[in-house]
Amino acid sequence: MATLKDVAKEAGVSIATVSCALSGAKSVRPETKSRIMDAIEKLKYIPNSSARNLKRASSQTVSVILPDMKSRLYSEIFDGLSSYLQAQDYSINVAFSNGSPDIECTKIDEFITQNCAGLLIVTSQPQNVDFFENHILNYQVPVVFMDREPDSISASYIGFQNYDAFYRLTETLLKKGYTRIALICGPLNYSPERSCVQGFQDALNTFSPGLYPEKICVTNLTREDAFSSFFTSFPESLPEVLVCTCREVSYGVQAALEYKGLKTPEDLLLISLSEESWTDINQKSGIYLLPRPSTLLGEEAARVLLQNIRNPSIFEQSILELEIPDPNLDEILPKAQKDKKTPVTEKEGTLPLEEKGSGPSEGKCGVQARTACRDTIRFLAIDNPTIRALELLKDNFTRSSGIQVEVTKVSQNELLYMIRKAAEEVTTSYDLYTYDVPWLEYMVQNVYLADITSFTESMHLKELLFPENLRNCQVNDRFFGVPIIGGAQLLFYRRDLFENRKLQQEYQKKSSISLRAPRTWKEFNDIAAFFTREYNPDSPTQFGASIAARYDEELAPEILIRLWSYGGRLWDNYNRPTFATKENALAFQSLLKTIAYTPDRGLSSSLEGTVDDFCSGRTAMLITFSEFAQQISQNLKANVMGRVAVHMVPGKHPASIGWNIGLNPFSPRRESVFEFLSWACRVDTSFYLTILNGSTPVTAPYRNNELQKLYPWLSYTAESLSYAVRRNSPFRKKQLILPTNKVESILCQALRRVYLEGISVQESLMEAQDKADHLFSTYGYPVNRDKTRFLIREGYLND
Repeated sequence: MATLKDVAKEAGVSIATVSCALSGAKSVRPETKSRIMDAIEKLKYIPNSSARNLKRASSQTVSVILPDMKSRLYSEIFDGLSSYLQAQDYSINVAFSNGSPDIECTKIDEFITQNCAGLLIVTSQPQNVDFFENHILNYQVPVVFMDREPDSISASYIGFQNYDAFYRLTETLLKKGYTRIALICGPLNYSPERSCVQGFQDALNTFSPGLYPEKICVTNLTREDAFSSFFTSFPESLPEVLVCTCREVSYGVQAALEYKGLKTPEDLLLISLSEESWTDINQKSGIYLLPRPSTLLGEEAARVLLQNIRNPSIFEQSILELEIPDPNLDEILPKAQKDKKTPVTEKEGTLPLEEKGSGPSEGKCGVQARTACRDTIRFLAIDNPTIRALELLKDNFTRSSGIQVEVTKVSQNELLYMIRKAAEEVTTSYDLYTYDVPWLEYMVQNVYLADITSFTESMHLKELLFPENLRNCQVNDRFFGVPIIGGAQLLFYRRDLFENRKLQQEYQKKSSISLRAPRTWKEFNDIAAFFTREYNPDSPTQFGASIAARYDEELAPEILIRLWSYGGRLWDNYNRPTFATKENALAFQSLLKTIAYTPDRGLSSSLEGTVDDFCSGRTAMLITFSEFAQQISQNLKANVMGRVAVHMVPGKHPASIGWNIGLNPFSPRRESVFEFLSWACRVDTSFYLTILNGSTPVTAPYRNNELQKLYPWLSYTAESLSYAVRRNSPFRKKQLILPTNKVESILCQALRRVYLEGISVQESLMEAQDKADHLFSTYGYPVNRDKTRFLIREGYLND
């Protein structure tokens, strides 16, 4: 058997360093710890104390790893196993992975090092077979996996007969006349979720082949994701029955139904797997529950583990699946009511009506509300995740206020034109619209926005919103809108790749520094090159990064965050253009290097395209806005292709997100608009927006501990806001506002000229300087040609 000395020799370090790496007594450099762990795996080394215990089987401690204790499933499993183990005089160490494979791996290594007699695990990484074999089975540590079965591994497993339960349930529903049945489940890389789906599908194919299209919604097993999935999966019509694979999911669905003003079982029959309780045997709160024996599962897992500990000769794979009792489904579940009216879709603008005499009457716009429909406001908005989330929630506002909201969504490059056209025609076709922060001064000067200072002060928005976002609505201490989308740019990267020991070693050899989230743009480009197959044939990804450049509005932030970090700017303190500077040249050169490591060599990728590239595994890093964070996280979990981490952008000069809602000065519906804005800024609305992929400027979600655990990018977003730089334009009182898009267009054209046409950075920036001089002087701003000539003459713009 290998010794500590053998490991130290193999890793090329001292015995003391190996000891520190294993015990955590002192910090060890990541690359050194990587070599040590590789040596341990190669030599199949077991820490001495653990080896002695394995020989003597003298340890009386069993280690348990669970995803969390919030779920009643895991708390009851733990209740069963702890009761059994304590009755057998075993003590218990328990750890929670929080659904993180990294934490789970760390805890397994720690428990084995700490002499545990055996392991009981509900794994969050069933596909990580190599780790289980190298870190558990090769060390001959007894282990029983519970609920989630690992892929293709010879280890004991205890679970439920989920397939049979969902087959029987679906068969019963079909026989009772239900035709529109939907299933909402967890990630399909977990065996119990796959079994539920398979049982559901097989019953449909057996008893109604080809007649009823299946509807399956996949979540990450949290109530927040279930809430979001319900809104996005059923925007137009509801199924007759919605079946959930666990109680956490059904809680999220319940919250969504309540928010939409729907009831169970009147509007929707809701069925869920649950844990046993004498209060939950039958229908409760309109939900039908199928109890599974979770405590018994924990007891059985503990029994099998102790059997393997005490009798190593029979230490072999055993699979036991507990039956989920059928609580007389045929009697409990009601028959389908074929004459029952289906709730009218949100698209048609109505909600199900209550029986006559039981509630308020339907308003003239067809919306069941506390009051009749008083008004209709028209909202012109950018088409992005936050606005789509707001659109899903607006029915709640309509029900409570009686005010209908009609949303027209357009792309960013269309929006300003449509706002300008509506204002110039003095039309009230739109009562309010979103606008990008760089447009603010221009829109105010051209009377496209109404002054709503009195409203913002009456709402005490300074106490609700990030001050950085609120300032984005101000001109000369007056407010011309309310922020609706907040946040900043963030760096997303594939954590599973950055923490891969083999990749860490390869990068260390190439760069002499650790593979980590890049701090500088040089480091960013070095890492991007390392993860681009053209420059590194062994790269696990095809490209290192991506650039959004289809429109100037997308390309400009990519240039600006580099320009700001190098100390560059586009005009000086006297509002004179300063395009042709050495700092701006450095920013151009940095971005041109980045482009070489991206999928888009023609500068035509959109923001959405770069997100798709990252989520599909084509790229290793992505710089994008925080409002895409949840979409990225969800897609990665759905694809089961990697883990994502978040960090500040290199150089610490991110561009802030700034979309505000402004009031059309000519709108006759000011009070209705103010009611809508008040609702949009409410704390509860901000929580729901966050869960539905929105990026709210309200501070509450960013400070909520529960949401921070679910969405770790929230804390980075709040931190980034303190460093974020606002995209704006030169501004002088009593002078024409220079539109930001015109200034940024010159910048983007200069970059494209260099990349697509092959002219030098120096030549391109000089052309840009001339264009900027002309533009600025047209709007009455000064220029300084002598300074430009000086910069050229002194050679500051050499490529």
